[in-house]
Amino acid sequence: MATRSTADQGYSPAQHNLGRLYQTGRGGLPKDDREAVRLFKLAADQGNAAGQANLGLAYLGGLGGLLKDEREAVRLFKLSADQGNALGQVNLGFAYERALGGLPKDEREAVRLYKLAADQGNAAAQSSLARVNGAPPAPK
Repeated sequence: MATRSTADQGYSPAQHNLGRLYQTGRGGLPKDDREAVRLFKLAADQGNAAGQANLGLAYLGGLGGLLKDEREAVRLFKLSADQGNALGQVNLGFAYERALGGLPKDEREAVRLYKLAADQGNAAAQSSLARVNGAPPAPK
């Protein structure tokens, strides 16, 4: 598998992508949250925004053997969002909306982040915007 060999060579996008395959149990791989987290961490440690966002989600949920850690999740979401990653933006917005990880509750900042992610086509951000603006979500 090309993704495995490039991930083994330290290529962060391949590490993240392989992590997603383990996370979802796709690509002929078994679902394995521990392996997914290990790969997300390798990618995140190299500054990969998608790896940071997914590792943040793992910390938020306490997945793959990680202890739940909202502060670490928020730190990773910020790193990812600062690089323009939609998943990092929507999750940082959620953290501001819910005052997670030591952040103040700030609906204005949450909406700003949701808009950034929604403009990139992120469906979760679009739904969150509709929710905070009181509109029903768009039909699927």
